[in-house]
Amino acid sequence: MDELGPAELARGRTALKRRQITDAALALFLRNGYDKTSMDQIAADAGVSKQTVYKQFADKETLFEEIARGVTGKSDHILDELTAIAQTPVSTGDDLRKTLQRLARRYLDAVMEQPVLSLRRLIIAEADQFPELASHYYQQGPQRGLDLIESALRRWSEQGLLAAPDLRLAASQFAYLVLGSSQDHALFQSGQTPRPAERTRIAKAAASMFLAAYGR
Repeated sequence: MDELGPAELARGRTALKRRQITDAALALFLRNGYDKTSMDQIAADAGVSKQTVYKQFADKETLFEEIARGVTGKSDHILDELTAIAQTPVSTGDDLRKTLQRLARRYLDAVMEQPVLSLRRLIIAEADQFPELASHYYQQGPQRGLDLIESALRRWSEQGLLAAPDLRLAASQFAYLVLGSSQDHALFQSGQTPRPAERTRIAKAAASMFLAAYGR
């Protein structure tokens, strides 16, 4: 294997420092909020000089936006898992109930992850200052989740397993049955999320209530 040249080594060191800075900044933003986090703190926690931070990022706003966009971009793997569940072959009402339960449970688990809750809390707190970033977060997270559910409901409706006149509304209702109370509680009471058995109970109840309204 060829040894890395000076240019490649320099790029590697730069990438490492950039990662150190973004990791430290994310932890500080989540813990202290945007306004109470300084570039001095970020540099100290990252183990780099303040000049290095400013060499990578023009200002705190730029750093915050890049971090938030990067974190929301990591939602792809969760959506891939939800899509795989939603695309499970369904031919009977019982199949549909089981699939909805699995979809509800994975959806709940994803949103109840502490980093997800912390970032959502932070984005909401800074939405007035960063409206475009808040919009991006919504589009990449909650909206894509609703799009996925709506697509699955449409397919099941076409199979004759559901009768929902407004699929977007039905998707929103399913999402709230799954997330509503638990998410509200977790956002206001940090660290308090449903235990596994309770999550299973919520998922089953959400599927049952949804099918009671729209199942054929």
